[in-house]
Amino acid sequence: MRRVTRLGRPGLAVAETPQDARCVPFGATQADRTGEWGSCLDVAVRLFEAPAVGKQARVDIEVRTTAERSDLSLDVRLPAGLEWVHAPAGLRTESSASQVPADNGKVHRAVGAGRADRVRPLRLSGTVRAVAEGAAEIRAAASTATDADTGSAFLTVGAQRSTFGIAARDTNATAPADQGTRAHAHLAHKPAGTTAASAGTACATGTWGYVDHTGAARVSANAQVTVWDADTTGRHDLLATGLTDATGRFQLCFDNTDEDGTGQDVYAQFATENAHWMIQHGRTKKAYRFDSPVRADLAAGATADFGPVKPADPALMRGVEAFDVMNTAWNWTPGTCWDAKDTTCRKGRINWAPDSTDGTYYSLRENAVHLAAADPDSNILVLHEFGHAIMDDVYEDDFPPAPDCSPHYIHRTSSQGCAWTEGFATWYGVVILNDPTFRWPDGRTRDLEGPTWGTPEWDNGDVVEGRVLGAMIDLADTANEPGDTCSEDPAGPQWTTFLNHVSDTFQQFWAQRAADGYDVGAAAQACLYHNTIDYRR
Repeated sequence: MRRVTRLGRPGLAVAETPQDARCVPFGATQADRTGEWGSCLDVAVRLFEAPAVGKQARVDIEVRTTAERSDLSLDVRLPAGLEWVHAPAGLRTESSASQVPADNGKVHRAVGAGRADRVRPLRLSGTVRAVAEGAAEIRAAASTATDADTGSAFLTVGAQRSTFGIAARDTNATAPADQGTRAHAHLAHKPAGTTAASAGTACATGTWGYVDHTGAARVSANAQVTVWDADTTGRHDLLATGLTDATGRFQLCFDNTDEDGTGQDVYAQFATENAHWMIQHGRTKKAYRFDSPVRADLAAGATADFGPVKPADPALMRGVEAFDVMNTAWNWTPGTCWDAKDTTCRKGRINWAPDSTDGTYYSLRENAVHLAAADPDSNILVLHEFGHAIMDDVYEDDFPPAPDCSPHYIHRTSSQGCAWTEGFATWYGVVILNDPTFRWPDGRTRDLEGPTWGTPEWDNGDVVEGRVLGAMIDLADTANEPGDTCSEDPAGPQWTTFLNHVSDTFQQFWAQRAADGYDVGAAAQACLYHNTIDYRR
């Protein structure tokens, strides 16, 4: 264990808006979790049966509130494989193209308004018809001017029989893909291990990728690739192992003599894991694996080129996108472990499933992030939760206490501990993506860099996570404003002080920064003051 210094002792997730002052959020964060979404609204979706293709089913939606009254905006969405027979009363329907892979090209919406109070929830019913096979999610969102929540029902539609949920498989198929690009190309590629195997008498090559939440074809770097000989009479034989390179490409070579003297029957398998991180199914705890088609009887000296491939099931694209977001974090984070001072690396573990409702939080007990199904659509949300994992790793499981953190809001008062742990986690995502904007899975956004004194709805001081976050952004960014003239390397003084100490609050972090000999002078203090944090006294 590395040596750390500490000056004292802080908590965490991100809710998008402040709750009504007269309401109490549903649920509470468990002691072993950094935090969950807090909302005074609760949306539940119930599908009475899972309809096969051509069949109908009733869907009920209930919106509860702990506020005295909530005037609601409602948005109920169906993917292309489902359609409205009867939309809930009072809601209008509209259809449009969707770039989200899980929607399969189209979304059917029922939108409108309603009202609920703490005694009378809003209850709606409609009827849907299944029109195509595959995984499907019925997603209902309710929002007020100050709060929001979503609920979902998942099913897998079949031609003759459908089931609730989306089943996990040991392996999944691949499909041909368009040539993709890097999602976050502003960062240099950092290999997470060996990218190629030794020479042999035959080779396999190809490119692994996915379609992201905007519909863009992407490549997936640092993904595990294994090449196998498919034997019809026994266990498949492992021929070579490696990782994809910066462009998602691999080339693995191997001896090509089969037991019967002919060439190998070769296929490639891609996995959402490597030595440093993995996206695992929330229930099975196994990485997602994808098999290419078999190239039979590969001749000596030949190369099996599988070309660009992606998951065949659109419902699994988000898992591969989450893996690639983690790769972006790996590219930015200094060192050969997540904690640069470790000699034995901790593996980052992200629990996700296409039908997950177990999110969004980091588990201190499991040392693992838990994501809901749509969370990978928000890259910064994935990085925010993993930012908690980074802090827990660097602090050797001595995670700071964080009072008044359930729920917590970017722009509202919590506590010094909550503001530090939450502010740091979002800052980690901001510097990796080079984008000072929080983007939620439902499309809402919040500017993180612009707020200063007098910004409407924003509280002040180092008990507000957005103020801590803003100060850390302004210390490093080059987008200077009046009173903000700082522009240091975010992987320099701030990261070094973070690695060298255990900080319970941003104030302690600032004192440790001073002890490390980094700038805490008038210009640096002005950058904090621009974010309503005044340590000049």
